[in-house]
Amino acid sequence: MTEEKLYTISEIIKDAGIARSTFDKFAESNNLRPVKTEKRGKKFYSLKDKEFVVNHYVSGKGKEEKKKFTNHKAEKHDKIVELLREQVQQLKQANEQLVHDNDILTDQLKAKDEQISAAHQLADQAQKLHLGLERQVKTLAGDTDKPVVDGETSESNNSSSSPQTTANGSTNTKKATHQSWWRNIFHN
Repeated sequence: MTEEKLYTISEIIKDAGIARSTFDKFAESNNLRPVKTEKRGKKFYSLKDKEFVVNHYVSGKGKEEKKKFTNHKAEKHDKIVELLREQVQQLKQANEQLVHDNDILTDQLKAKDEQISAAHQLADQAQKLHLGLERQVKTLAGDTDKPVVDGETSESNNSSSSPQTTANGSTNTKKATHQSWWRNIFHN
């Protein structure tokens, strides 16, 4: 007696032109049971079961379902493509706006750089004028011993001026100066 040939799920779905998940759903809904199952879980079906599945999906009702699913899939694909095209267009517009904004900000930054440069020039000129005026004041006061260094202010009351006398006649030993507080610390 000859043994009946058994078919694996892979052979059946190949002949029927369907996916494994489609076969599993069909087998469950039509109560198809494997004739043999190996230890590792490989399932085998009879020729009758194979023909039933293949006929259903090649020439029967399953063929229409497959077409409907394929058409639905194509429609879904077309919608996705259209949605992606719209998103690409929106991204292009957003990119153009960002480039435009970047150009405006770059121009504003250049203008601010020019303003800062002009402010530095004005500060430099003011410092030079201040130093020149201090030299002139020292020259007029006859105090040429102390050089003017980096814009430090000179004493308004020289050490040669007389000490101040209080109302009760006592002499104040401190000099009245307009120097920085830190200079007073080191020179007193």
